[in-house]
Amino acid sequence: MALGGGVWPFIWWEMYSSGNYTPPKRANRIEFHVQDSDGHEHILRPMDLYTIDDDSSRQAAGYQLTYRAITGTDEQKAIYQPYLIRQIAFVLDTEIQQIEAWQNSWKVDFENHPPLDIEQPVQTVLLDSFNTDVINTVLANE
Repeated sequence: MALGGGVWPFIWWEMYSSGNYTPPKRANRIEFHVQDSDGHEHILRPMDLYTIDDDSSRQAAGYQLTYRAITGTDEQKAIYQPYLIRQIAFVLDTEIQQIEAWQNSWKVDFENHPPLDIEQPVQTVLLDSFNTDVINTVLANE
């Protein structure tokens, strides 16, 4: 379907389908700070672990899995945390000492270009961390 010489933006259907879309005022992202046995820190996001997409999409599958592993119910954490730890170990292919899950938040202002500064979150909160004992227990049970 062409509208005004262009193609209807199917990828943004959720935005237009409600008829009263309001742009978000805040954006949140989870990222993992992983320290390896050599003392190097690696920063990973859910999209680095579970998708091959770029960062312009919502990364629904990877985000939902990591969100449940970090902030879910106790039952969800018991199920998803071992998978998360194994995936981080697989992606980095190194011995892991510690994993910290952080949530970064930004205020979104569509009057500015770009609407947020990805390098300057307004809030950073530690959600969870896994030490060497937890990581080794999970990896030993493979």
